[in-house]
Amino acid sequence: MGKRFTIFFLLVWHISSLYGQENFSSHLPIVIIQTDPDPSNGQPMSIVDEPKVGAWMKIIYVNDQTTNHLSDSTNPTCLNYDGHIGIETRGSTSQFSEKKSYGLETRHADGTNNNVSLMGLPKENDWVLNSIYSDPCYLRDCLTYTLGRRTGHYAPRTHYCEVFVNGDYRGLYMLTEKIKIDRHRVDIAKLAATDTVEPAVTGGYIFKADRANQGEPMAWATPSSLPDNYVIYILHDPKPSKAVPAQVHYIHSYFDRFQQAVADGDTSLVGYPSMIDEESFVDYMIINELASNVDAYQLSTFFHKDRDGELCAGPLWDFNFAYGNDFSDRSHHDQWQFANGSNTGSPFWQQLFNDPWFQRRLISRWKQLTAANHPLSFHNTKLLIDSIANHIYPALVRERLRWNLDYDYDNHIFLMKDWLRKRYHWINLQLTGDSIIFLEPAFYPNPTTGIINFAGQTGNIKKIQLFNIRGRMMAEYFIDDEARQIDLRHFPDGIYILQIVTDDDTFTKKIVKAKH
Repeated sequence: MGKRFTIFFLLVWHISSLYGQENFSSHLPIVIIQTDPDPSNGQPMSIVDEPKVGAWMKIIYVNDQTTNHLSDSTNPTCLNYDGHIGIETRGSTSQFSEKKSYGLETRHADGTNNNVSLMGLPKENDWVLNSIYSDPCYLRDCLTYTLGRRTGHYAPRTHYCEVFVNGDYRGLYMLTEKIKIDRHRVDIAKLAATDTVEPAVTGGYIFKADRANQGEPMAWATPSSLPDNYVIYILHDPKPSKAVPAQVHYIHSYFDRFQQAVADGDTSLVGYPSMIDEESFVDYMIINELASNVDAYQLSTFFHKDRDGELCAGPLWDFNFAYGNDFSDRSHHDQWQFANGSNTGSPFWQQLFNDPWFQRRLISRWKQLTAANHPLSFHNTKLLIDSIANHIYPALVRERLRWNLDYDYDNHIFLMKDWLRKRYHWINLQLTGDSIIFLEPAFYPNPTTGIINFAGQTGNIKKIQLFNIRGRMMAEYFIDDEARQIDLRHFPDGIYILQIVTDDDTFTKKIVKAKH
């Protein structure tokens, strides 16, 4: 191993010398990847799109305040990771770029998964090195995931770095958490092959609308909102090869029932509001429309569902063609992506937008999130763009030299912010509903062993009604700022529907009562 890395270091030194940086250093982590020798010729194996090839990876990184030096590749105190990996190229359109994105898994010597923290991110073994190849600002994904987390939902965490592969400087990359079921990522139950009847079969699932690729066959397809066009849905976790027919049938049927309820405009106690986490759908639409993401709804569009839980939209993924950046000119500041005649996705997105129950929540949430000093305000979004751009700017000198890029980066940042200014203005003109912000009453815990507590302002709650899953009313409660609890301990364990009637609106939520 020592001999291999001595040779490897000399190769890296040679490449960095060609770029006028004999003492290569960066304020970002430095990732060094050396693939295993090819048995046929002894040369480093090429990285392909499946299967993963074996490799060794070192990450030179101490903390965000310490400059990282390539010469410290043999200094254990400067190494954030020093061990085995499996690596492959990844992506769809990005496969055709000379600068590849990579999927990698950290491994033990015997090839088993090695859960580790890379660059300060929570421990796991599945990671993505995003080449950011098609984004001239190099920040659209990072920006969007950060905005998503600011709205209260999980979105992949990221860390910028500079990458060498087999002695070749590959430029600026973004280490990204791969979407998967994990307590630090999509924190839902994990299915076993034996989970084939309710309640076990009800979750958890991650699935997506996307292209069917090698290793990701279509689970089902539905007509899109465009003539003679279909949306393909793919199981993501569990993997298609591990999901059993009963599980595929369950989540497909649940999704079909949801789509039909939206098409019917059914907002009753057993209608679509009882089947989804509406805030996740509202926020998902807000983020994708703010970005004018050309892939939204049709590609890289994720959903997840926990056991005995509601269907949730997200996590967010893949925003390189957004915020006005798209080679086919589809990311406009003055169009809704769900109705632009291109990647419009399944009809339920436009149907949700046009449904008064959903639209009122969308308008209220937009005004709440974009108000001054709130997570999605134009001012805060501009500050975030500037912060990311300033952070990566020193590395862009090397990135542009490596890939022979000649353009004005500062002008791209200016154009992106100017595009956003127009986008905010246009959306504000479209969402002109009632200016009152209807905040959904907060309660916890859910699941509950019996006692449900209400948080925040409760004075405008007129009554609370409890229904069983068949729609029969079981109890009615009246609370105020003094009495902020309801007691369900005398009811059998199971799934119930809580309907909260306020002075402004009626909110419906599914709750689970269980012993533990």
